[in-house]
Order: sequence, then structure tokens, then C-alpha cells
Amino acid sequence: MTSVVAAAGVFLLATLAPFETTAPILRLPWQAISNLEAVLALSLMAWLGALVWSRRAPSWRTRLAWSGVAFVGAMAVAAAAAPADRTNAWHMTGRLAAAGAVFLLTVNGVTNRARLRAALALSVGSGVVVAALAMLEYFQVEPVLRALRLFRPSVTSVGAQIRAGGPLQYPTIASMYLEIVFAFGLGLMLAAVDVASRARAALWFLALLAIGAAITLTFTRAGLVTMAAILGLVGVLRLRERGVEAGTLLTATLAVAIAIVFMSSRSAQSLWLRLTSESQEAWYRARVDAPAVVSMATGRPQYIDVSATNAGRVVWDSGGDAPIYLSYHWMVEGGSSVVAYEGERTAFSAPVEPGSTTRVRALVIPPRQPGIYSLVWDLVQEDRLWFSTEPAAPASAVSRATVTGVGTGGPLIAVDPPRRAVRPGRVVLWRAAGRIFAAHPLLGVGPDNFRLLYGSYTGLQGADPRTHSNNMYLEVLAGGGLLGAAAFLWLLREAVSTFITICKGSDPGHVAVAMAGGAIALHATVDSFLSFAPTYVLFALTLGFAAAIARGMEHAADAHRV
Repeated sequence: MTSVVAAAGVFLLATLAPFETTAPILRLPWQAISNLEAVLALSLMAWLGALVWSRRAPSWRTRLAWSGVAFVGAMAVAAAAAPADRTNAWHMTGRLAAAGAVFLLTVNGVTNRARLRAALALSVGSGVVVAALAMLEYFQVEPVLRALRLFRPSVTSVGAQIRAGGPLQYPTIASMYLEIVFAFGLGLMLAAVDVASRARAALWFLALLAIGAAITLTFTRAGLVTMAAILGLVGVLRLRERGVEAGTLLTATLAVAIAIVFMSSRSAQSLWLRLTSESQEAWYRARVDAPAVVSMATGRPQYIDVSATNAGRVVWDSGGDAPIYLSYHWMVEGGSSVVAYEGERTAFSAPVEPGSTTRVRALVIPPRQPGIYSLVWDLVQEDRLWFSTEPAAPASAVSRATVTGVGTGGPLIAVDPPRRAVRPGRVVLWRAAGRIFAAHPLLGVGPDNFRLLYGSYTGLQGADPRTHSNNMYLEVLAGGGLLGAAAFLWLLREAVSTFITICKGSDPGHVAVAMAGGAIALHATVDSFLSFAPTYVLFALTLGFAAAIARGMEHAADAHRV
């Protein structure tokens, strides 16, 4: 009975993990509870109730158990000693403890091969739904965009390119989730090949193609690398074990199909920009040569000849889906206040390639009040961004403008211009993690506190508190110090040993779970996912699957010896 209840909880979490809404369903004085956290709590309480009713203790003795307890304990100590934001650190420790509980639930529920296959299949099924939503989001299907607001506030983009995330909070989280279920699905496809079930193999192939396409639409480079690594490793292992056969050929066919989808998903320029630069900071740069002094009259639009040089990496195309125009802002002379931010747009007569210079007759409409102003030249990608707000944007060209005539419509209101975007790269974040560790080497600053404190270690003004260190290992080091890192290394060592053990068999499902663990470890070098419920739940399920498989293999070996 207890294992049945635990298995039901595992199946429920495997199905619902990626569908966490932003609005909590319950607010407590110390914690807000999301729908996914509520499902997690109910699953654990039902299992605990079954244990109490049957008067049985849970099975917990696995290679990962003690190291997991040590890690959660070390992070609890770090939270208790955090120099700031202890409440946030304790919340993160609670998430780690919840992940540990999911691990135990999985070990106790997945007690046979049929349950493992069912849990993997449910995870992949949910992944297909996520993939479908991501594709519809990418194609801007309005009803889907409205529905996705339940899960996150807006669509994410890099430059003019949409990064689809489906119901996950960020595209990188969506990619990490999909990479794991992609590995699961690959095992299910090869298992279907092994039993000569062509229909099931074809079904899993189509599911994997959809998930792979969605990973490409997240535009997450680590996701592409990880997916390629999974396909490559599984293909090599299969080839070494069985030679060229149906499973090997189907894996190779899937890799080729996903590569074709990737190459056709975006323009060649978009793919090149994304794959050859960490962020868009160098994409949007311009040098404008304009008259130093201009004279205008109120109510009289005027054309001004300027030249603009594309000093960035994006082609300026005024006829594209996300058109780029020359524009301007009106500011108080000698000051930083804006009296009219949205200037008229002037299209470029032809696309302007990076490094090229073009002449433009810019249409300018003067302020409605006479006076002396600063005419600040700028470029805009419509509905996306102004070039001047990008980090490290060069200084804008300014023309001193004298406006004469009769004023209309009352005085102009001066306001502050938009701030430049703060978008620190990974190297900046990694250095900040190193500085935090150097300042707090023993216990760190508390789990999940990096995002709240890194600004003071980088000199960034207005640092985004949602930004993590972009490296799971550095995140642990900064948050837990040497104590947390030592416990985490122990956990990693046991996890790697478990994954290697379950790879020794020929069961494709076992290999798939090991590949999923490898996907987590690889992608974690450039992103951090431990604080997000959908991913920490799936991480815990993956470790639980591996521990359950390893325990089953040990029992089978003991029975064989007897």
C-alpha cells in the first residue's frame, strides 16, 4: 500500500512538474505556496499517512541518502549564519529539503521496471505538452500567449528573436526541463525498438522530435550542446554494444532531423549571432554624425541630413519583422531630462550591414514650445529596444537645437530618461561569486542569497535580484561556503557513481536516466536551477529513479549469488 501511494505521488509530480503558476494558491505568514508546491505537499502527506497507517518506516538507505542529508544540513547551517536575508536563505533550504523528500518518495514508489517506465512516460508526455506550448508561443498564437500569462509575465526575447519557454518561467528553465525528459524519451524509444514495437518507437520518435524542436526554440545554447551530447553518447554506447542496428540508425535519424529543424528555425544571421556571442550587448551599436547646431520652428517638421554607421552585429533592416529605424529624443539643453522621448521614425532605404555607413534624411518634429534643446540621436528596434539603453552603448550624438515660434498646448513636462539595461554576463557573475566566497569562505552568504547581494560585489547599479550566478556549482559555493561545497561534492560523487553503475546494464531506460543526470551536470556549469520548483522536482525525480534502479540491480545481484 505505501509503495502504491508513493508511486501515485511520483506519477503526479512527473506529470505536473512544469506547470507551476506564478500566482500562489495559498499565502502563509512565512511562505507563499504555489500549485506545484501544494501538489508536492499533498503527495508527501498522503505517503506519510500511509506509512503511519501501515506502521512501516520508509526505505531510505541508498548511496545518495547520507550525502543528501549532509548537503541539506550544511545549507541549513549556512542559512542560520547568513550575514543578510536569512529568511530568503531559509526558504531556499526548505526547497532543498523538499527535493530530498521527493527523492525519498521516488525511491519508495518506483519499485519495479513497470513503474519506472510509467514515470518516464508521464514525464515525456508532459514534455510534449510543454513543447507544443513553446511552439505556439514562438508563432505568437494569441490565445496561447494569454494562457501562458498564468505561468510567467511576458515573452522573453534576445534582440528581435523570441525565446520560447512554454509554461516555464524562463527559456533556460524550459530548456533544462526538456533536456531531461528528452533523455527519458530516448530511452523509451530504444526500449520500444528492442521489443520490436514499431508503433511505439515511431510515437516516441515524434515526441522526441517535438521536444528537440522546442529546445531549439528556447534559443538556449547550453540546451543545444546538452541535447547533442545526449544523442552522441547514447548513439556511441548503442553502437559499441550492438553495432549498426535499428536503434542506432533511429538515434542517428533523430539527430539529423533535429539538426534540420534547428537550421531552419531562424535566419542564418540570428543563429550566427546567438552562437557566437554570450549576450546581445554588442549587437546594437551605432555612430551617428549629425549637425552640431540646428534651427527649427514650432509646428514645422524638418528634414535633417545625418550619416549613421552600423558599429554593431545586427543588420539594420527597416523592412524586417522587427524593423530598425533612425530616431531621436528631445531633452532639456545641458541637462538629462527628457521633454519628448518618442521621436519620429525614419526608415533606412536599404539594409545596413555591420560596418557600413549610410546617409539618411531624418524627419524631425520640434517640441511645441520654443526654446533651446538637445536633439539626441538614437536608433530603435520597434517594440524591442532603443540602442542607447543597451549596456555599454556608445555616447549618443547630440545636436544643439534652437526652436523659435509660438508655443502651443501648455508647458512641456521634463522627466528622467529610461535607465540603461543592466545585463551582466556570465564572467561578471562568476567573478562576483568568487568575491562573495572570498569574503565569506566558511559558510557563504546563505543559499539563494547570491542574487540579492551580487550587485555590491560587481559595482552594478540596479542589479536584478532575479539573476543567479549562472553556475550551479558556484551558486552553492557562494551560498554555502566550504561547508556547503564539501557536502555538495559528496552528493555529486555519490550521484556520479550511481549513474555509472546503472549504465552497466543494457536496459535503455537505465541508460536514459543516467544521461538525464549527465544533462543536469553539464548544463549546470552555465546556469543554476536549484531554486525553481519545476527543475528541483525533476532533479529529485531523476536522482530517485537512479537510486531505485541501482537498488534493484543490487537486489538482483544478491539473488543471483544465492
